[in-house]
Formats: sequence, C-alpha cells, structure tokens
Amino acid sequence: MPRQQRWSLALVAVAILAMAAVMAMDDLRQGIIAGVLGALVLAGAAVWSGRRGRHTPWARAEARISPDHAVVLWKPGCLYCERLLLQLGKDPRVTWVNVWRDEDANARVRAVNGGDELTPTVLLGTQVLRNPSATELREHLAAPRAGHPS
Repeated sequence: MPRQQRWSLALVAVAILAMAAVMAMDDLRQGIIAGVLGALVLAGAAVWSGRRGRHTPWARAEARISPDHAVVLWKPGCLYCERLLLQLGKDPRVTWVNVWRDEDANARVRAVNGGDELTPTVLLGTQVLRNPSATELREHLAAPRAGHPS
C-alpha cells in the first residue's frame, strides 16, 4: 500500500477515535458503538484499498500496446476500474497494470492525463481512452485498422 494511502487511513482512524471519544463523554454506550462501527468501516477500507488485482509490470505491458491490444492503467479502490475489469473478464486483448504497484506506470498515467492519476486510462495504439465503457473498448479493439485484415 502506498505511503499516501497509509497516511490517509491513519488520519481516518484518528478521526474515528476522536469521534468515539467525544460521544463516549456523553453516552458511553454510543461511544463504544461508534468506535466499533468506525473500526469495521476502517478495516473494510484498508482491505479494499490494499487488495491486489491483475498486474503486469509496465516494462512488459508497454511493449503490448497496439491498435489490437489495450493496456489498462488502473488502481485498487477505483469503482470504474472494477466495473471495467468485471465486464471485460479475461479478454486476452487487454493487459492490466496497477499504477500503485509500478512507479513507471504511475508516471505514464500522469503524463497522459495532465498530471492526474485518472483511472482507468486505456492505451490502445496511439489512442488514450479515459474511463471508457467495456462496450466502447471492445468496439475500438474490434474496429478494422488500415493494413490489418478485417
């Protein structure tokens, strides 16, 4: 898990503890309930954001970028990335790169998005698709290309 993400989770944990302590001053039972519920939410967030998904190192993935093969730059916890992954299944024309696990991929996603870590970003030949639907990506992959048999 990246350092920035760990700091964010730590800040949320402190906020939850402070809220539970303030509530406990007025009503101990409410404070305990708030603390337990907050801890469960925090644990869920930590598990979700730290979960692992498909990942190919950028050095290998970059070589696969072509009009017939997409490289998806994604990150854990991104609902749009998760939706795209679920809808595309294990399409062999798509390679997945986790930008939080690969500094070079993170630099690339920022380079093509004006410094933003916008995901999913799809690299398809010379095209960059930002947050495409699965249907849109399949259409781009299926489109006949000049010099390619249809």
